[in-house]
Amino acid sequence: MHDPRKPRQLKPQTLSVLVADSNNFSRSLIAEILRSLNISNVSSARSEEMAREFLVDRPIDVILLSWEDGDAFDGLRFVREMRRTGDQRVRRLPVVLITAGLTRQTVISGRDAGVDEFLAKPISPIAMRQRLEMVIETPRPFVDCAVYLGPCRRRKNPADYYGAKRRSGDRTDDAPSTMVDQDEIAAQTPIRVALSALRLTCTQLHAGQTALLATALQQLKTAKDIAIQQNDHALHSGLAAFEAYLGVAAPTGQLEDNVINTALGALEQLAALPLGYADARDSVAIALGKAIQKKLAA
Repeated sequence: MHDPRKPRQLKPQTLSVLVADSNNFSRSLIAEILRSLNISNVSSARSEEMAREFLVDRPIDVILLSWEDGDAFDGLRFVREMRRTGDQRVRRLPVVLITAGLTRQTVISGRDAGVDEFLAKPISPIAMRQRLEMVIETPRPFVDCAVYLGPCRRRKNPADYYGAKRRSGDRTDDAPSTMVDQDEIAAQTPIRVALSALRLTCTQLHAGQTALLATALQQLKTAKDIAIQQNDHALHSGLAAFEAYLGVAAPTGQLEDNVINTALGALEQLAALPLGYADARDSVAIALGKAIQKKLAA
């Protein structure tokens, strides 16, 4: 049986990936990104119990663990337990933690639990492939001792980056730009800035706040105008669906935080996916539209 810590060439068509995430929409979105990278052997688990069963029953190569603080699926606990299982292959499997809240503390807590690499949402397909290359082609050595079980925590790489305050001394002027730096640049594009402003407004939006609702709707119009300028039909469709939800749910006091967060996450993901990933982008937009229609019809 293959040692998951033995370096080998990444071959997407033969890679078996487990996506563990308690959010149905998020699981589907990650699976679409994997398919856009020609990875079709994807298993999905919505709970710790399901994930454990897949690890026993299927020859998984990599675990993509999508987790946010407060999720029903306790991702870090799952990793800690996995690192201590009696199955030697399972305990050595590489784990990539995917999260919207990629902070210094998240990195520290994840590393202590036994996470190999980290990936910030919204997910860039290039960044996803980069993390997969790291854990398949240059995996961290596995440490098995009395005080720690998991990948070596000493190696430094671009995936360890967790925000805008990285020390300037870590890079030289002539050093090649990293994937994380490119993600920072992408976050400053007009559409990403517009969506960031929309997210901030929506975190404060509650029933009866007509001024904030008007602000959110204006921000949505700005984002839709940018989508039209970019000929981005999928993003425009997603924005229109979210606009319909706010227009109906806000005045009647039926706004739900989980719906808002899921919709904004999908919109941010659409903005991060290149236009060339048409199938994945259309799938995200269609799924978002259906989810909102279902919610409005309830």
